[in-house]
Amino acid sequence: MKKLKRNLRNSVLAIGLLSVVACSKDDTEQVVYSPAKEAAEINSLIEELTADGYDVDTTETGVYYTMLVEGDGNYVQPGDSIGISYTGSFANGYSFDSSSNQEDGIWRYVPDHITLIEGFSDAVSHLREGGSGKFIIPSALGYGPNGYYIIPPYTPLIFEIELVAIYPDDTEL
Repeated sequence: MKKLKRNLRNSVLAIGLLSVVACSKDDTEQVVYSPAKEAAEINSLIEELTADGYDVDTTETGVYYTMLVEGDGNYVQPGDSIGISYTGSFANGYSFDSSSNQEDGIWRYVPDHITLIEGFSDAVSHLREGGSGKFIIPSALGYGPNGYYIIPPYTPLIFEIELVAIYPDDTEL
């Protein structure tokens, strides 16, 4: 009887161990980042925006965008100090950056005094004060074939940006 209980206990332990091993197996598919995958993501994003009733335009450099609010102020000029509210995300909706960590949710900077990815600078240049837009930045205007930190290679970036204010020259940032 003791032997039967011990065998039964060992069998239960063995089944439990197999269950843990089977459940801990990493069944996630390895994601392959490529220009083809990026093109498919961009096309899907544009189709979503179009299906939602938005017109999608393209800047001269290749940033896709739609204006959410046109704004009635000025466009950013060289030397301007500006304040923007933004969120950056991937095609899957994961948000990787936001101005929400700034005081009052607005990032203040002088575009000429800071190096940004080309696509972001281009996006901001298409906004009028008080306006906002959704911008799809291809990796060629972002972090390219190598990626950067948490941004994988060949990853388009989606930014919703609002140009909150253009500040007078004497405003301290």
